[in-house]
Amino acid sequence: MEIAGGVTVNLYLLTVMVGGVGLISGFVGVSGGYLITPLLIIMGMPAGIAVGTGLALMTANSLIGILRHRQLGNLDLKMSLITAGGTMVGAELGVRLLERLQAHGEAVADIAVLGALLLTLIVVSIVVTREVIQTGRCIANGSEGDSAADDSEIRTAACDFLQSLKIYPHMRFTKSKLRISGWIIFVLGIGVGVLSGFLGIGGCFMRTPALIYLVGQPSVMTIGTNLLGSFFGLGFGAFRHAMLGNVEVGIALTMLLGMGLGTFIGAQGTSYFKGLAVRFVLAGSIIAACFGPAFKIAYFITDVAVLDRIARILTVGQIFMPVTMIVILLVLAARHRSGSDVPTWAESLLASVGSASAD
Repeated sequence: MEIAGGVTVNLYLLTVMVGGVGLISGFVGVSGGYLITPLLIIMGMPAGIAVGTGLALMTANSLIGILRHRQLGNLDLKMSLITAGGTMVGAELGVRLLERLQAHGEAVADIAVLGALLLTLIVVSIVVTREVIQTGRCIANGSEGDSAADDSEIRTAACDFLQSLKIYPHMRFTKSKLRISGWIIFVLGIGVGVLSGFLGIGGCFMRTPALIYLVGQPSVMTIGTNLLGSFFGLGFGAFRHAMLGNVEVGIALTMLLGMGLGTFIGAQGTSYFKGLAVRFVLAGSIIAACFGPAFKIAYFITDVAVLDRIARILTVGQIFMPVTMIVILLVLAARHRSGSDVPTWAESLLASVGSASAD
């Protein structure tokens, strides 16, 4: 399909790949922008159109995930609405920043978007991977009860400090079983919103570790909460980009078919796992997402054709890796529910058969 600027896009390949992104989105509770934006840019879309089209796609897809996770009980409505308010404010700032960069040329905007995305991915991947490794060691040492392997609240020094700040309004979030100032949640939403408007991401891959390690929300509860919180910011960002002519509606609707199906399957799969499994896949997906943008930036700077080809291959790989992780986990969950033996490491990730079957 040919889009603005004469760029030709393979819709069949895109639909299959975003189906994988949808599986990741539904399982981990992310909108998938950190995967979709570089995917669209690497496949030839200008940065502005890639961001706008990605936002439109993720807005529609987030609604699918929200409805399913609401049925599963993985949604804190109050916290979602507060973060959504901050996200919309930040999204407007992000859209205006990207618009100014585009005035200096598409190459400048492409490098800026991918560079900022890469830096964000590296920082978040370090934080999440460190916690997952530490928790895995606790389990290996036989101290699972004191670890973050279950779905209880993760207690960190940052959680204790932020929850202790008596800034009005100091609110109780019943679903998440915690009390914290509403302003802290709102400011967190603003930061994520800036990334949403500028990078074309929902920001869930940042909000997830922020809510877990800074706010203290249970891992599984962050899934639906994130999707609803990002929905408003995504929708607002898509609307603003549509005003600028940066949304290819036909492409977004076509990709939604694959992504919607993947999201539904991924959301259903979360009922069979503990919170550690969610963080495990999240860490893997973020690490995998770092390589494609890095090589694409190198290509923009050096104009060496082989770097562009490597970037395309790694972009496929960054979706394939977490999808493979989820498929393996789902197979192990099926074996566990049927009474078959599973590896010891997998048992620490699986929910009990009774809780998994409750739907």
